[in-house]
Amino acid sequence: MMEGISRHLSSRATWMVVAMVIVSACGSRRPAPVAASTAPTPARVLPLARVIVLETSGPAPSDTSVSFAAGTPRTIVVRHGPPENIIFARLVFSGGAFADSGQLVTVEVKPRPGVYGLDLATSKPIRGAASVIFDYSRYFSAPGRARQVYRSDGAFERALAIGRMLSDNDIELLPSRRPELDQVSAPIATPGGYLLAAPQ
Repeated sequence: MMEGISRHLSSRATWMVVAMVIVSACGSRRPAPVAASTAPTPARVLPLARVIVLETSGPAPSDTSVSFAAGTPRTIVVRHGPPENIIFARLVFSGGAFADSGQLVTVEVKPRPGVYGLDLATSKPIRGAASVIFDYSRYFSAPGRARQVYRSDGAFERALAIGRMLSDNDIELLPSRRPELDQVSAPIATPGGYLLAAPQ
């Protein structure tokens, strides 16, 4: 009798695993995430019309303003709105990011609506190491154009890089890395507009 119970439980466990795999596959919004990597993408300048910006389906992040003493490392975290308040982007400033150590510096971040992008303003020039990291783990939303060009969400995701707006017409795709799954980071040397995008 114990042998029959054991066989029954084993069979039931197998079916539960199969069911979980099917549910997981059906509920997935995109392919498995692209692995983290330390090799940066190449920098290049393109017309803005030649890139596809990653969209977000999540609640809009709020504008953020932070003041702190120059000379100390600082990470500013920008989150999507309620109810989940998931991380949208991080701005990381090293201790030497701003000159005049001890002086107050103000950083203002304005997320761009509907996309993984933001406008950055600082009260002092950026002099040292600083970076922006976009986190799209929850609200990744590939535009229809991306699927036409790349044929899959995974291929579009692999091509993503952070771009700095040069003008209304041009964007510089910066050397970008993947510090973690579902994240893209790039160094920033100036205030301005930054977008997470892939070339067409």
